[in-house]
Amino acid sequence: MITQRKPTLPIKLQPSNLRPIVFRTLTKKHGLNINSEALAVLTDIIGQKFGFAWKSTQSQQFLEEIAKYWKLEDRGIFIDSNGLKHVIKDIYRKEDAINMQKATRSDTIVDDDDNNSNSIEDEVEIQWEDYFKFISPNEQPPSRFDKTRKQFIVSIRKEKLPILASLSLNARACVESKNNQYHLIMDRLSRNENFQKSSMTSISNLSALAKDGVILHNEITLIKNMLGRDGQKFLLFGLLSKNSSGEFILEDSTDHIELNLSQALKNQSSFYCAGMFILVEGIYSASGGKSNQNQDYMGGCFYVSNIANPPAERRDKSLEAYGLVDFLGVHRHVVPFNGDKTVKIPKQYKKKLVQIEKSLSNHKLIFLGSDLHFDSPRVIEGLRKFLHKLENSIIEDEGGSESMTPLALVLSGPFSSKPLASSNTSVTGVTNSEMFKSNFDQFTNLLGTFPNVVHTCKIVLVPGENDPWQSTHSLGSFRFNALPQASIPRVFVNRLEKLLPRGNLILAWNPTRINYLSQEIVIFKDNLMNRFKRNDLLLPHDLEMEKDPIEEMGDKERIDQLIQRKDEHISNKIKQARKLVKALLDQGTLQPFENSLRSINLQYDYSLRIEPSPNVIILNDASFDNFEVTYQGCKVVNLTKAVAEGARKFNYLEYYPSFKKFEFKNLYF
Repeated sequence: MITQRKPTLPIKLQPSNLRPIVFRTLTKKHGLNINSEALAVLTDIIGQKFGFAWKSTQSQQFLEEIAKYWKLEDRGIFIDSNGLKHVIKDIYRKEDAINMQKATRSDTIVDDDDNNSNSIEDEVEIQWEDYFKFISPNEQPPSRFDKTRKQFIVSIRKEKLPILASLSLNARACVESKNNQYHLIMDRLSRNENFQKSSMTSISNLSALAKDGVILHNEITLIKNMLGRDGQKFLLFGLLSKNSSGEFILEDSTDHIELNLSQALKNQSSFYCAGMFILVEGIYSASGGKSNQNQDYMGGCFYVSNIANPPAERRDKSLEAYGLVDFLGVHRHVVPFNGDKTVKIPKQYKKKLVQIEKSLSNHKLIFLGSDLHFDSPRVIEGLRKFLHKLENSIIEDEGGSESMTPLALVLSGPFSSKPLASSNTSVTGVTNSEMFKSNFDQFTNLLGTFPNVVHTCKIVLVPGENDPWQSTHSLGSFRFNALPQASIPRVFVNRLEKLLPRGNLILAWNPTRINYLSQEIVIFKDNLMNRFKRNDLLLPHDLEMEKDPIEEMGDKERIDQLIQRKDEHISNKIKQARKLVKALLDQGTLQPFENSLRSINLQYDYSLRIEPSPNVIILNDASFDNFEVTYQGCKVVNLTKAVAEGARKFNYLEYYPSFKKFEFKNLYF
């Protein structure tokens, strides 16, 4: 609520008096820098406005309002005197408007946020159908993090880009993408109290790192600033990669340094792979390393003691920091959109969406297990059993006030057990295409026998590695199957499209996103667990930890230790799932690897970003079991194969958005 101006006795303040409060509020909390001229202007205003109460809570709220307005108007991170005067005029103008409303409505107290919410609710009638959308990368507005303003710039897409980018564009975009990710994570760390300047503590000890997975109360040092400080201890942040000699190096925005990992300890709650951004703690040595002969290298080596991932941030905190940006482009009819200006969602409007969401307790989404091979008789048999059960449940629910008919069925590929490969002869090529199309025709015939499912549920198709057209050159290999992957061409699903009501067939990309009122749901198909395990950083200390000292104890000591550990026992499956989830959300992307491990179409790299974190991520990793893990408020679930090898069990998942609840289901056939 904006502080009301009250008559007070003005005083004469000096900028030096106000500077500590301004630094804590504007600089440390909001990342804004004020020059001396603007500080002098602000000092005069605070002295006139608050007088002897210039240290009061109301004065600090006034500074918060300045920061809020400055960010909303995208004025950058440097506050000048002219811009400050304009912002303060806007604040005064809004205060006057509120005071006039209070004067005419003395029986009711209304603040500025309530006025916004009332006007929005009066002007826009909210229909939940308008906020239930499937958004593929080619429909998602491109967004870029501006490191200068420390804000996202979201622009409207004026035309669809080609699926395959040119090599020259990808080379340039590759550098920009990593730089963008680096500065975005650095901005996140700047808001984390564990990485603020502290004059009372030094580099944290190992126990703090091992316990919480972060290094507490440390200031991150740039690599260039270590020069001339031989033998001192530092905390660095940067990109983990390898140089031409095969040695691990760490790169930040200023330089790179060779890493010595012989004595390093890593937090065991996450994966660490080349291509990821990490925090390393250790000692700088000017004489170490194997690359001192390079003229463009600052020299030396960094002897690492501890390694950790940059901790993720809760979704609400990130959105608040970036001004509730509309990343999916579904709120443009609420907020006027001019050119490429970023649309920001009014806070009270967001609260209204949450209220409607909670009232729709009968809504649910169904996600079928991955690898739905339509050319497999067992998969078709399992699908028939599932659709039969769903058809009966819809018939039973007809006429009921609490019908639980699913809004959508999400099917994840690949929809063929073999890739659609190109061939030297046109006859073979036509045959391969006809076989793939016949698989979908078979599914269409099956679905047509369940009319209630056809007319009530949206059918969403998420492609896999064997689906066209990428499989024609990737041959089903994840490495050569570029992300994001375009949807299945309509030529293969024309019969299915005719069967379903108009608009009920969604040909999604991989990944794709669902906007359900206030929630953002990401659906992604990839064998992430195998890739993390294969490329995880292996340190000498890890080999020692594989030896359990309990095995060398006597019987009595071993029994005592097992009793003490009984409450600490966590299955290896859960440990692996937690490591995967933490690695993804800490890195803020669905592909935190080197580009050589997976081809990325960098024209759409923003669609792989999961920062701010979504509400839900649904992974379709057929190489791992089902799991549900919540980290920093984000629910991440994995849905394995629809029908496992040699099994007669059909796997699927039900999600109830109103309760944010998942239920894994099995259907034997």
